[in-house]
Amino acid sequence: MINKKRTMALLLSLIMVLTLGLAGCGGSGDAEGEAPAGEVYEFKIAHLQNDGDAGADAITYLGEILEERSEGRIDVTIYGSKSMAGGDTELGEIVRQNTVQMVPVPTHTLAAMADIPQYKVFEFPYLFESWDEIYTVLDSDMHAEWAKVLEDQAGVVVYDGLVKGWLSIGTKKGPINTPADLKGQKIRTMSTDMQMGLINSLGASATIVAYGELYTALQQGTVDGALTATSLFESDRFCEVIDHLSVIRATAHFHLPVVNKAWLDSLPEDLRAIFDDCMKDYVAKARELEEAADAQSIINLEEVEGVDVREYTEEELAPFKEATKTMWDEFYDLPGEGVMDAVLELLGKERP
Repeated sequence: MINKKRTMALLLSLIMVLTLGLAGCGGSGDAEGEAPAGEVYEFKIAHLQNDGDAGADAITYLGEILEERSEGRIDVTIYGSKSMAGGDTELGEIVRQNTVQMVPVPTHTLAAMADIPQYKVFEFPYLFESWDEIYTVLDSDMHAEWAKVLEDQAGVVVYDGLVKGWLSIGTKKGPINTPADLKGQKIRTMSTDMQMGLINSLGASATIVAYGELYTALQQGTVDGALTATSLFESDRFCEVIDHLSVIRATAHFHLPVVNKAWLDSLPEDLRAIFDDCMKDYVAKARELEEAADAQSIINLEEVEGVDVREYTEEELAPFKEATKTMWDEFYDLPGEGVMDAVLELLGKERP
């Protein structure tokens, strides 16, 4: 009995020492530098944008508010400047595979990830005349229904989208006063029939080049110009290898944040609510930053970078609009029967 009592006493003493030791080491997660209480969820974001780009700044903001509001339970790592993927198609693949948990991609990438032809409405030339009109469609119940297909077919969740700015044509040859000035020029586009159709309808030759290879392609003369968001000619330094910029505003460059569904579903209820709120604030911030960047880039490209920037009056845009009307006839039902009718009705517009 005596030996048993001594053994029990020793065991109790050892337990007390271990308990005090763990408390002193911050085992509860409260000590500085230790993981917070509860499971930590790693959240990796990949994008193609360079530091200083409005989109990159918005994603940095998202990372900050996610970590702050979750009290460290969502641990964010951001891979920018094409460090994880060289193009939008690759971004779509790595988020589906859950290699990263979020990517911002254009609408044509979403259409390729699942059977969602409706996303092609965003590429119709001169459908939208303002940022507000674009967001009327992106924020609509109609768009929400399109996005649901991606959950089932691609395993990703699409949050409210944003616009990186109006598309412009940057060229080494110019100026581009009318569509006739584009004749024979090779202009880089994304690998989408709508963007290629736009450039071809203006008399140029649409040429697909991966975004990560575009600077070199312009520099070496593989292409004569490029169609992309106005602000990207400045932030991605394409202004160094073009001489003229035509702000034709035929359509815009869309980015929609896409999140891996399995990762989202793994979040406990309280973290999911925090995440959704942060995404709303991120989209609002990104929209604000992108609109300001689009306007400022036009000034900077001309006054700082020495690019010949050509903006157009409504009268001067008329030949561009007329040239692209063939696309409306050719592609009108491409998004699906009745889809363009519904979009035009939502916007209160008539078919061109």
